[in-house]
Amino acid sequence: MSTKASKNRKINWLRIFFSIIYFCASIILFLIFRDNIFYFEIPKNSWNFYRLIWCYCSVSLGFALVAFAFMYHESSPLPKYLTHYPLQLLVMATLVYSILQIFPATSGYLFYYLSFSLCFTLGFMVDRYWGIIESIVGKLGK
Repeated sequence: MSTKASKNRKINWLRIFFSIIYFCASIILFLIFRDNIFYFEIPKNSWNFYRLIWCYCSVSLGFALVAFAFMYHESSPLPKYLTHYPLQLLVMATLVYSILQIFPATSGYLFYYLSFSLCFTLGFMVDRYWGIIESIVGKLGK
């Protein structure tokens, strides 16, 4: 990269601020509920709110990284970072939680490994996953 191009690139501090907010929120949520998220005996109830929090923390970590990666974009992240993305991240976390809780094989301790990797990846690819799905469906249709 030339020195002139590197001088023209300015850091968007608002995007960095929101990436730090999403990162800290996921870490704080995890630290508050960590005793309830991890347990030795799997409860009998089907609804486990703390596992949903685990999924939301994972998807927020992935989104925090992608928000940090876009720190050189000049456009303002507002209002999407306050309205659109939190709702979209919650929907993705709920979807992963629901799918993994349905099957007995993944509702045990395997849940944590699968849910973290799926949620983190979905959070990181928050703007690109529909394009990936469309490309896969397009290739299957041909």
